[in-house]
This record gives sequence, C-alpha cells and structure tokens, in this order.
Amino acid sequence: MVRRRLFWLVVPTIIILNPGLVSSNNSIRELMRASLTSSMPFGKDMGVEIEEYEEHANRLDYDDCGKKFLCLLAGNSDLEWDEKLIIEKYSINPARMDYTSPTVQFNVATQVGKTNPENCENVYSNCISSLKEMQSFLRSQGLSIDIKGKSSDSSLYFLWRQHTDGTEVEQS
Repeated sequence: MVRRRLFWLVVPTIIILNPGLVSSNNSIRELMRASLTSSMPFGKDMGVEIEEYEEHANRLDYDDCGKKFLCLLAGNSDLEWDEKLIIEKYSINPARMDYTSPTVQFNVATQVGKTNPENCENVYSNCISSLKEMQSFLRSQGLSIDIKGKSSDSSLYFLWRQHTDGTEVEQS
C-alpha cells in the first residue's frame, strides 16, 4: 500500500484597497444625496438631513476626491442632469460664500473649476481618481434617500442606467 502525503499550500492573499477609491465614492455619493434631497419639493423640510449628508461628505473627503469631482464638473459644459444638479447645489457667488459653512470647501472647488478648470488636477492632487472613475463610482450603485413623514416614512431609490443603442441597460 502506497501512502501519499497531502501537502496544503497556503498562500496568503493580500487585498489592496485604494483608500481614495473608497472615500471618493462615499463623499461623492453623500454630496449627490444632499443635492438630490435639496432639489425635491420636500427638500426645504429636510435641512437637518441635508446638513448631515454634507458634514458626512466633508469627513469622508480626506483625499479631496469630492472636491476634485466638483471642480472638474464645474469646468465642463457638457454635463448630465445629475452633474448639473450637484454643481448648482455647490455653486455660490463668492461674495455670498459663508466661510463657516461645512460646505465651504465644496463651494470653493466649484469656483476653482469655473474660473480655471486646468487647476483642478493641481489643487486637488491628493485624489488619484480620474473624472471618469469618479462618475463610475457614483453611478455604479443605487442611492437611497429617506424621507421622514408625519404619519409614515418613505425611501426613494435612485438607480443609474446606461443607454446603449436606444435600449436601457442597468449599470453595474
């Protein structure tokens, strides 16, 4: 009888996550959540929630990808509806800018992009993601908004889909 030995080869797998990809996705999603909520008819009643979304985006944006995203979009004239919405939300006349607001850095980023879009890469060089990557991060997952009512609460879910040859295809 032949005895065979079984050897297990354990190879450690190292998963390297780019921290910029994680935070840029989350900060941009929080900025979009605030923009969508503000644009709704009930948005004026959700000021506390909008402020929470913006403060959360500010905390998540340690790599400046949210700011770079706004800067690059603000310097672009060919925008999708959701990109126009987010730029409108954070574009403020510099004379009316509130420097104590948690969104001041996002407001400045849109100003930088509007005045000199070529500077976005230099000013927000901590972010290594491209505009195309950040757009993909935003649109790769659905986005939910919770709406508190007097007698019941609701949730809205936004799902981006691509159009390909006249047909809609869900974006994954």
